[in-house]
Amino acid sequence: MISEYIGQRIWFKQPSVFKRFHELKAGEELIGTLQQKGFWGMKWEVSIQNKNWEIYRPSCWRTVMEIREAGFEMPFASFQKDRFRSKGTLMLPKGERLKIAPHFFKGFCEIKNVHEECIARIKPKTSLKDKAEVMIEKKSELIDQYPWIIILAYIITIEQRHQAAHSSV
Repeated sequence: MISEYIGQRIWFKQPSVFKRFHELKAGEELIGTLQQKGFWGMKWEVSIQNKNWEIYRPSCWRTVMEIREAGFEMPFASFQKDRFRSKGTLMLPKGERLKIAPHFFKGFCEIKNVHEECIARIKPKTSLKDKAEVMIEKKSELIDQYPWIIILAYIITIEQRHQAAHSSV
């Protein structure tokens, strides 16, 4: 369970600059992995707590990201950005919702519940390889039930950093 790591520092690390593979670790313990697939990078394979999911963009023209179990066709959750903003709403089964709010200039991304309370914070670190510190701040049944939410927020953070790097060139 992800809530076991409340108050501890867990890290996303990219072992190699040349591979689009990331690990989520607590010390030396491997919690989960993330691998970007395809030339355009519109699909990510996620493995955490012995379960596998796919996070993907159904179209390059839309800002929505959908989540499905590996090997299945139908998504069961989706993240939709708010109009003209980087933050958005994660719609889960049974009508549950969470907010994912990247703060690019402040240097972190928050996962918030419907009461706007911060559940987790992801803080990217400056490095050649992608790296980020994750702090679980509050126990949440949704994060325990859907641990891929942490990885989705990390993907959003990575994409935002890469878009900013490309637009400054």
